[in-house]
Amino acid sequence: MAGGDTGEVWQAVDLGTDRAVAVKLMYPDLAADPRLVDRFVRARGQLTMLWHPSIARLLDIVVEEGTLALVTDLVPGVDLGRRLAREGPLDAGSASAVGAAVADALSAAHQIGVVHGDIKPSNVVVPVQGQGPACVTDFSVMLLVRAGRRYPEPFERLKYRAPEVTDGAVPVPSSDVYALGAMLGEMLPGNSPARLRMIAEECVRPDPGARPSAAEIGHELGTLATRLATAPAAVAPASRAAIGAGPARTRGQSRPGARGPAWLFGSPTRLAVAFGVALALVLAAFAVTRPWEPASEQGGGGGTRPPAGSTGGAASATGTSKAPPLPSAAGAHTREGGAAFVRYWFTLLNHAQGTGETAPLREATGPGCRECETVVETIGDAYGDGGSMRGGVYVVRNVATNGLFTLDSPIYEATLDRSPRATLDRTGVERGSLAGLTVANCMVSLDWTNNRWRVAGVPTAGCVA
Repeated sequence: MAGGDTGEVWQAVDLGTDRAVAVKLMYPDLAADPRLVDRFVRARGQLTMLWHPSIARLLDIVVEEGTLALVTDLVPGVDLGRRLAREGPLDAGSASAVGAAVADALSAAHQIGVVHGDIKPSNVVVPVQGQGPACVTDFSVMLLVRAGRRYPEPFERLKYRAPEVTDGAVPVPSSDVYALGAMLGEMLPGNSPARLRMIAEECVRPDPGARPSAAEIGHELGTLATRLATAPAAVAPASRAAIGAGPARTRGQSRPGARGPAWLFGSPTRLAVAFGVALALVLAAFAVTRPWEPASEQGGGGGTRPPAGSTGGAASATGTSKAPPLPSAAGAHTREGGAAFVRYWFTLLNHAQGTGETAPLREATGPGCRECETVVETIGDAYGDGGSMRGGVYVVRNVATNGLFTLDSPIYEATLDRSPRATLDRTGVERGSLAGLTVANCMVSLDWTNNRWRVAGVPTAGCVA
């Protein structure tokens, strides 16, 4: 038996197949929460679809008489957290192999829309050497537990949390990549190849959009692990090329006939000419990258303009000043068109919460939607006195209908997440908060009038507020 943050893990035998399995019994206070149990039951179908050699597969979820249990593959080995605590950093080859296995597992999950949300050493099982790849456990467990509740976490775990998640955004694939990079840096020995350290650094970039994908990391680390295992001495120090770039010339390697430093410094004339050329190149580069602008455009008010077309990652879409346009697919009077419009409406809600601009959201909402009117008023009150909102970003996982669907009175079921939302006053002090949602099912009814869709209601309690 072993204990964790959310439950106790026991080894058991599946009587139907006569094989050993792992059973995670969730702690009683969690098992007694009907909303949490419902989230696990609804997520079961998607989580049991995860099949990969580096994933401890979820076999079943058991709910009965106040018990909530997760039945998974039993993975032999020791968790990475205990191994690091007992033996310190891994050798470069082992760190590359473990990192590649975790990245491959994340890539497989991200392809079907599953985010782990809690990548850390204790959720990675390292087997005995030669007995298979490392395995990732507890996929999405902490995401489901944290949804809608304040769940205490140890300080040491915060180093695996991406900045955007700390700021209230819903974890996305790039958030998993950040945690993998932090964990990879912890695994590396001091003499690890520069390329390996560079991969870890690229994973923990502050901008989620600048991080490599899990698939790219898996490819890079897998290649490194193979080279380190077969011919460690042949692995040359890496250049600072980004992940995916081609091979670079090894430091110290020169072309035949290349002149060394003595040729330059041996002549004052050549040194002066070289200095003049370097100075000219610097001035030319400055002129190209920093063209002259009028004083009014160079920040006379003390501000700094962001680079054109820059992205701020997963949560930055809510901070844009212009509302997103209606997608062409969302204008069709069809089942698919209505589903696309539901997604578009939540995009407008994200925009309104991030900017305070509610006019586009009002335009997409029918006059009879009381829940919509309430959230519009809440946003208006937050921004009306100079305050703002932070977080509250909706991520729509799926939009579905049932067999009773009709275009006359269409009702859709949107499965979505919402990050926790804070309302701040003009000084930045929090004056209100709204809990997040994870894998929540929200009913959304639409109305087709004047050749366009409008949201007629969101009757599910707590979906919009």
